[in-house]
Amino acid sequence: MSQPEAGGGAPPKRTPRRRWRLVLIWLASILGFVIVGALALVVVAGVRDGTGPFDSFYVNRLAKTTRDEPKGGIVFYGASNFARWSEINTDLAPYHVVNHGFGGSTDKRLVKHADTLLFPLEPAVVVFQTGSNDYLFMTGTDQAKAAECLAYKKQMFADFHERLPDAQFVVMSGLLAPGRANHVPVTQMVNQGLKEFAESVDYLRFVDASELTYDGSVFDESLFVADGIHLNRTGQQAWAQYIIPVLDDITRP
Repeated sequence: MSQPEAGGGAPPKRTPRRRWRLVLIWLASILGFVIVGALALVVVAGVRDGTGPFDSFYVNRLAKTTRDEPKGGIVFYGASNFARWSEINTDLAPYHVVNHGFGGSTDKRLVKHADTLLFPLEPAVVVFQTGSNDYLFMTGTDQAKAAECLAYKKQMFADFHERLPDAQFVVMSGLLAPGRANHVPVTQMVNQGLKEFAESVDYLRFVDASELTYDGSVFDESLFVADGIHLNRTGQQAWAQYIIPVLDDITRP
């Protein structure tokens, strides 16, 4: 009887154990790709917005892009609705501004990075953006959140005024945004407190743009991108119309 040739014949059957091993390898590979992809997105977002461990990296990079700007100009200093406003100088023409907004900023981060992003420019005018980032993760009642937030803001403005005694400050009202509808009451309290504080000092002006996005019962969602938090181009251009008159008033001879 002839013998089968070496290496010939039907391939060995996969045992149940081997099949499970292949399935686990396949699942581990997929999970690895998902984890690597998620980490890559975190890194990209962090570098772009200056969040997490990329805070100082982003801020230093932002400062380098404007280091040749002349002193004594207009600086916008705030969170992502400033940072995302890429056509700010078109919308605020004829004014030229240095946009030092950065994503996720809070008042504490504005204070932390002022030596890098604000004071070296010796601005004549600083426009601040206030917002829900400051009390997003606070606990307690809305009244308690607003009181804590306002106390810090008042001290921040006083300290900034001490460092920039000749500068005029403008603070925008917190946007009432559909994506953060649950923060409307505390935002309104902070806005009122800022208005009253601005009336008590001679270096700060409060710009109330609350009605732009919220009429007291309905949000104008046409002014926002899909997240309901950040203004779209229409919203930015509408926001500019609240800012230009105060810049006219401050810079008028």
